[in-house]
Amino acid sequence: MISRSPLGVRKTVRVALIERAQLIVNALRHVLAIDETIEIVADFGEPSDPGLSDARPDVVLIDVDDLSVPIEEAFAACERAVPKSRIAALSAQMRPRVMQRVLAANADAYITKDTSPAMLAEILHAVSVGDSYADPRIAGQLLRRRVTRSQDVYDLSGRETEIVRLIAEGLSNRDIGTRLALSEKTVKNHVSHILAKLKVSARSGVAVYAVRKGLVN
Repeated sequence: MISRSPLGVRKTVRVALIERAQLIVNALRHVLAIDETIEIVADFGEPSDPGLSDARPDVVLIDVDDLSVPIEEAFAACERAVPKSRIAALSAQMRPRVMQRVLAANADAYITKDTSPAMLAEILHAVSVGDSYADPRIAGQLLRRRVTRSQDVYDLSGRETEIVRLIAEGLSNRDIGTRLALSEKTVKNHVSHILAKLKVSARSGVAVYAVRKGLVN
């Protein structure tokens, strides 16, 4: 989940904040200052701010709890301003339907506000290089409700579907193996096949892809 150059040096990620409350802007700036490879290039109160395109961020981190426009409109405005940037949504909401709506609107990440500063930095790095992220606690709830459709649409086997559910819950390969009475090597092979079938590059993308494509309710 870390973006690095070919020499192993961590790359700087340029982040633009979309946040109406200056107190939260200051808090995010303080929190992300722990990682010198995260650069807050600008902050704006609205995604339609004309300065966003000039900021040229790698990632737009947008607070979706207090938007003045619908989520879909906010993300569309970001995409028009900075089409090559990734969008990470920040929210206090732990409700699966909220996360599903955000990801369906083409967000690349759904991050909850109780995420640790170090984890937030890791997520921003991962998102900047093309990975996706959904809080595993919420994604797990969604996938537990309904995952059988993924078998029909993406040709996942029954075992792979079980593993998708456990990945979404945040379990490691070793933990999945213990739960399903499989060796860690077998689980690793299954995970590789799942990533290939769903055409995602990271485990976090499994849950995001499933939600975005309407495989869960």
